[in-house]
Amino acid sequence: MKIINNEKGFIVSVTAIIIAVILGLLVLYFSNSISLNITSSADNYSSSQANWAAVSGVEYTIMQLVDGIDGIVGTYPFFNSNIVIDTVTIDPVEHSMLITSTGTHSNSNVILSLTVKPTPADTLLDEGFEDDDGFTYYSKGKAGKKRYWGLSCVGELPNGTLPKYVLTGADSCFFFGMKVQNHSNLIFHPLVSNPDQDYILTLSLAAGIDKNKVQDQSKFQHGDYLEFRINGSLLERWEGPDGHGPLAPSVGNSAQNLTPNFEDYVFNLTNIFGAQDTFRLAIEGKTNKSNKYLGIEEISLTGLGGYSILAGGLTEI
Repeated sequence: MKIINNEKGFIVSVTAIIIAVILGLLVLYFSNSISLNITSSADNYSSSQANWAAVSGVEYTIMQLVDGIDGIVGTYPFFNSNIVIDTVTIDPVEHSMLITSTGTHSNSNVILSLTVKPTPADTLLDEGFEDDDGFTYYSKGKAGKKRYWGLSCVGELPNGTLPKYVLTGADSCFFFGMKVQNHSNLIFHPLVSNPDQDYILTLSLAAGIDKNKVQDQSKFQHGDYLEFRINGSLLERWEGPDGHGPLAPSVGNSAQNLTPNFEDYVFNLTNIFGAQDTFRLAIEGKTNKSNKYLGIEEISLTGLGGYSILAGGLTEI
């Protein structure tokens, strides 16, 4: 019997085994590398989602602070994440408080914090028209032309007379006009405000035609109007219809017509115009007859208070 020693076959077999081992190692390496990249991408995504959740919690907190902290604390869903808002008092004397917004996604947590302090409510304007120290008024036209605005208690009366049947319900003094010239206006001194709180403007207004029959006291016409501007922007304009009727709001910030009896009209200026550091109030009106009266009994501008933000911070877990 003859034994054949196939060296070529042995070499081929060994080479195949080595290649197989190398390929196995390469597959294992790339598999681990891809797994690490997937894990890293997932961690980055989770961290990003947690961060945006925490930011959204801070934005919600800032929007709610103007109305106080009631209703802020809680857990809120945010897309595929969660937001947890909590508060803790850090200075009982100053009443300052730490508010945290925790964004959570998978194993990632991001905490944003705000340090806030209460802002006391303040009154910027409380005008009862006992005098004319806080504002100026005039009729546009030639110098020396008679004014048709005046005060019921002191100062110059329009045409030297008071209405008999309209502008009723006033507690004391009021400011009024009759046969008001076009572009006649009142301009109040600028009022410095705090942007961290809401401001409420309350107007006590009346408009009527001085006739003894009630059904005739609100028959204004197109061209009769009373309007209020804040920082140059129109807050509300009450104007007469094409036919005859009461002065009705045309801007939409009020739903109430003006009546012959003084009534209150309330506006949240911060909701309408946004946060302001100064308020400049201007009033303009016009009527075409001496028995048509526009009246303002009182104007008040009061802050609601709120919280001012002292500092902020970020913690990532």
